[in-house]
Amino acid sequence: MTPNSKPIIEIQGLTKEYNKKIVVDNIHLKIEDSCFALLGPNGAGKTTTILMLLGLIKPTKGTAIILGKEIIKKYHEICKKVGFLPEDVGFYPNLTGREQLKLIIRLRGISTNIEVNTEYYLKWSGIKKEYWDRRTKTYSKGMKQRLGLAQAFAGNPNLVFLDEPLSNIDPLGRDDLINKIREKRKEGVTIIISSHIISDIEQLADSVAFINKGKIITSGKFYEIAQSIGLNEYEVDRIKNNEEISLEVLKDILIAEEDLVIDKPTILSEKLILRTRNPEKMRNIVKKYEDFHFMPISGTLNKLYRKFLDENKR
Repeated sequence: MTPNSKPIIEIQGLTKEYNKKIVVDNIHLKIEDSCFALLGPNGAGKTTTILMLLGLIKPTKGTAIILGKEIIKKYHEICKKVGFLPEDVGFYPNLTGREQLKLIIRLRGISTNIEVNTEYYLKWSGIKKEYWDRRTKTYSKGMKQRLGLAQAFAGNPNLVFLDEPLSNIDPLGRDDLINKIREKRKEGVTIIISSHIISDIEQLADSVAFINKGKIITSGKFYEIAQSIGLNEYEVDRIKNNEEISLEVLKDILIAEEDLVIDKPTILSEKLILRTRNPEKMRNIVKKYEDFHFMPISGTLNKLYRKFLDENKR
């Protein structure tokens, strides 16, 4: 976050209590323009936090500022700029996929190019054209999940919440949708994601917050949290095949940067494995090339999750 920029979300003492049981406990958190992941076990308070931020349930105490507006006072204004994919996505069974997306786009206050926007997101989601005008009650679970992802992004929201976005999706479909979510992030959409599948979040998140028993344990940029406990191995994955440059050439570019790479990087299949003194600088270099994605080495987020959650149990 630049010195003069404001956070996309600023959570101020958010608390939720049900029947004298505290589910979310006095959370304070600033979320910048990023793909931000909320991680924790079942019952940690992830979904309750998201629902409060969406204005779908009222906090017992505290509030949040979203896109510069206070959630309780400016709920209707915020809603037009926010997309949401719930964990158990559902649709009007007798509406077609096309009709469902048109409804969402209109609810976001858009009145022009609705048909173009609708067809773009139906295609973007990966739903076959032959199903666009079929009722959603005929859709498989995977198709409903794809339609749910489409409606979350349709209508050009500034901020999108995704709760278990890749459930009911097969392995090949997961890779495709991960890349589509990455594309939306590159377009400038802030994404808040919650999932129990750590490997999915690891490929998407710039920043993370670990939550347990309703409390935030720690939060920050993914690689900075990893560095703080001595984890400094990273990977650069090929995610597209535009062949803008080869992995070998990218390796040479990174090695040429003074004091950036520790040891000689290793190419393994379509990945570059390396250690660096400056992950922020390396990330910014890799971002120039759309074919590649930079992140801490696979398994890092799982190590962080186990460390912070295990310590929190003591």
